[in-house]
Amino acid sequence: MRNVRLAWRLVAFACVTGVLVPLLFVGWPLAALEGRALSWRVAIAHLWAKGCVRSLAVRIRREGPPPRGAFLLVSNHLSYVDVLVLLSTLRIAFVSKAEVAGWPVFGFLARIGGTLFLDRTRKREVVLIAEEIRRSLARGVGVVLFPEGTSTGGAGVLAFRSSLLEPAAALSLPVRYASIRYATRAGEEPACRSVSWWGDRPFVPHLLELLRLTRIEANLVFGPEPITDPDRKSLAQRLHRAVASCFVPMVSPDDACLKNHPSPAS
Repeated sequence: MRNVRLAWRLVAFACVTGVLVPLLFVGWPLAALEGRALSWRVAIAHLWAKGCVRSLAVRIRREGPPPRGAFLLVSNHLSYVDVLVLLSTLRIAFVSKAEVAGWPVFGFLARIGGTLFLDRTRKREVVLIAEEIRRSLARGVGVVLFPEGTSTGGAGVLAFRSSLLEPAAALSLPVRYASIRYATRAGEEPACRSVSWWGDRPFVPHLLELLRLTRIEANLVFGPEPITDPDRKSLAQRLHRAVASCFVPMVSPDDACLKNHPSPAS
């Protein structure tokens, strides 16, 4: 039954992607002529994520008011599933590490979906990303980033990298925040292993096991008020405290499934 579920979901993913990617390219020229290329890409990505979430049987429980219009949002980061959960809920673009652009399939989808790629080894990239964020917001598209800089197993929220928040501080942007956590059905692999993707775990085996799960419960909590601070380090600390305050750990730090896992910030 698990392998049947896996096969059905691979077919469903292929169908959703096979319909929406051509539609994206068909509508792109007209959208570009009207100055709505980014909005068009984000709208198609939103539909694609909705289809993927439904195919994966991800049930999203939402708490708090989701941001509307143009906004900058930060969240903790557990898995590539975070992207589907947020993208199916909001019309957004992501700021992602540059390596993601080279991933098979998902890198291509990220590029055509309007993801902004940041090479953290190049200081000039921060300036360029700040300008791209400003342009996205000016077009009414929300932007999401994961300031932990890596995904975790869900024992807590790692300290936020202030360099990733330099664009928000430089532009004096109010920043919304959210937290994500997952759970699986009793008797199946715990979410810290089967949904969270962290460390040096191979991507393909993890994805195949995730596709075999009966159902994934996703809890998405939005904070009530944005946070603004012109100092990037202060902004990072304040946002970290806010996200950590609304995140319920998925496991205890000494759980066996988190062996060799990075320690969450206090």
